[in-house]
Amino acid sequence: MIAVRLPFLLLALAALPLAAAAQAAPCAPLTSDEERLACDAGRADAIVSRGEQLFGAAPEDWLRIVDTVSLSGASYVYSVSEEKPYLFLEARSVPRRDAGGNAPACQLRTTLPLDVAIKVKDAAAAIKAAPPALYGPREAMTVNPDGSRSIRLILDSHDIITRLGTGEGALTFSRLAVTQDDISRLNNLVIGVANFSSDWICGTD
Repeated sequence: MIAVRLPFLLLALAALPLAAAAQAAPCAPLTSDEERLACDAGRADAIVSRGEQLFGAAPEDWLRIVDTVSLSGASYVYSVSEEKPYLFLEARSVPRRDAGGNAPACQLRTTLPLDVAIKVKDAAAAIKAAPPALYGPREAMTVNPDGSRSIRLILDSHDIITRLGTGEGALTFSRLAVTQDDISRLNNLVIGVANFSSDWICGTD
């Protein structure tokens, strides 16, 4: 295997959570949020398992974020572990099986900047203290010119699944990539570091 580095700008753009085809079938046909959450968690586990086939066992983490899809044709797994006072990030790009070999398999190992690490710890603590809905809304509300409100169902398979360790177990959250709430802000703190890192290493046969 030959190690090559992806151009920084290309990788940053490819890793951004933008719409594309999903790694696995979306869970929208299921009838309850509990069932959809379980389905999304299963999709995330399948992506992590695929990453382990490529890179070996996943690290022991207390925060794991799985971005199911990107423009590069890969899914992304972000694993955050702690070795006080530092937080370490291992990220993996996992090509979708339907990507036709066009998406590279890449890996990043880095330390979160201390200011970001503090924000991640604070955000995680706040979430554990008062957990929001595990399965985020799949609808958008708009206010019409006449003051009435319209609800639009968002049919989008680009989900981000977050697993946060609590010490006694774990909380699993599912959000659309376009969602803006405490979970997405935690996700973006970690994903932002990976997006702008130049330390990704990609392997080609």
